[in-house]
Amino acid sequence: MNDFDEIMAKANNNSTQTKKPFDKEAWKEKKQQERQEAYALIDSTADLVKSDVNKFKEYLDVQGRFDKYSVGNALIITAKMPNATQLKDFNDWKEAGASIKKNQNGIGILEPGDSYTREDGSVATSYNVKKMFDISQTTSTQKPRTNSYDEKIKLTALLKDCPVDIKAVDEIPNSNNVAEWNKEDNVLYVQRGGETPTIFKELARELTRVGLEESGNRELDNFKCVATSYMLCKKYGIDVSDININSIPEAFKNMSTGEVRNTLTSMRGAMEDINTRMSAYFESISKTQKNKDYER
Repeated sequence: MNDFDEIMAKANNNSTQTKKPFDKEAWKEKKQQERQEAYALIDSTADLVKSDVNKFKEYLDVQGRFDKYSVGNALIITAKMPNATQLKDFNDWKEAGASIKKNQNGIGILEPGDSYTREDGSVATSYNVKKMFDISQTTSTQKPRTNSYDEKIKLTALLKDCPVDIKAVDEIPNSNNVAEWNKEDNVLYVQRGGETPTIFKELARELTRVGLEESGNRELDNFKCVATSYMLCKKYGIDVSDININSIPEAFKNMSTGEVRNTLTSMRGAMEDINTRMSAYFESISKTQKNKDYER
């Protein structure tokens, strides 16, 4: 046996002696504990955002940036790293040519796994905790993508395939708003001559009102509409400094954790409906521009 063969034989022998058998039960217990910790963090953060207006706005900032993430995961990010801008797992960052900096702790979000059948026969989805890292925790120099369209195009996208009729008027009776949805005649009135960012904000609020189910509490319904408008504006780079979210309605504060999550989910759903229409418009004009460039 030559020296290399002898070294390899010893290495394999040591590996065999020190290698521990896979403990499936311990692995399952660890995964279950990770899930429980994630769910507990979601609940505790939901309790915070319903009572602390600053924490609520932090959540809106996060959900606005990560609009494809579930409410639960947005709450986890709010608790762990509210300033995160771009999240990927270890392998995705590696594929992007970046490595994770030393001593960085990932954010454990919930990722859908396999479906299973409950004892009552209903089908549910299992969730696993997946470690994600923000770009600030990596060596990446990649800049986050931004929506480069001007405000008029964003406004056009917002109104694309609008679910209600739109009517321009010189003045909206008995209102200080520049945009307002009248439920009785199902018309969205827009005052002529307004500034584009202001119109975007108010249209986003009123289109949210169209999509959200009324709770019967006017203060709470207005709060949800304004908050959803805030998220849309954050996503599309519209200034939110004059969007008034300075207090939280008592009806929201008094909700259970589950009710808070359901309310936030309905708001996210309304935002997603609008985002879907806007994205379709952006995609259409992008294809048109590419075709023009090709023709040249």
